[in-house]
Amino acid sequence: MKKLKAFFDLFPMMLLWLVLSIILWGFVFNHLTDAPPENKIVIFIDAALTDETRLAVQLEEETVSPVKMVQVRPFSYAMMGGDSIENADLYIVGASQAETYRDWFGPLPQGLQNAGEVMEMNGIPMGVKVYDAATRTGAAAAFILYEDPSKPAEDYYLFCGVGSLHVPAHENALDDQAVSCALQLMKLP
Repeated sequence: MKKLKAFFDLFPMMLLWLVLSIILWGFVFNHLTDAPPENKIVIFIDAALTDETRLAVQLEEETVSPVKMVQVRPFSYAMMGGDSIENADLYIVGASQAETYRDWFGPLPQGLQNAGEVMEMNGIPMGVKVYDAATRTGAAAAFILYEDPSKPAEDYYLFCGVGSLHVPAHENALDDQAVSCALQLMKLP
């Protein structure tokens, strides 16, 4: 009986160590498998995703140095904290939410202005249509579930992040790989 009591006395401490260990190893794993902003393209999508890892791998096939990785994240990923969503390179957002996130978007680069129907905000080309709700067709539809049964159908647009290091017209831009990645994404069925 004493051994059982001793175990239950130590149980809260063991549980605390377990939680701290999980947090520590999660941080280490994330640090080892991540890349700095100049070496990755981050895409946030305001829709459900079926296989963001496979989508990222397909987009990575077209990148060149210094970009080493592509990360595809749903907007819900940002609920875990951090400002990564505000510093993304590309966004796919429904037309009804475009104005909400407008501060995160930069003007649409010339390389994307001829890629499809353009959304203008205050007379400036800002986004390119990637999903047409009327025809129910869109880019990377095998990976992105544009239609949510609980919401009315709407068009989706691709936007470039205002602070992206991979959009040529932006200050401090290193390359144009966000544009190349966007064009590749738009080709995917």
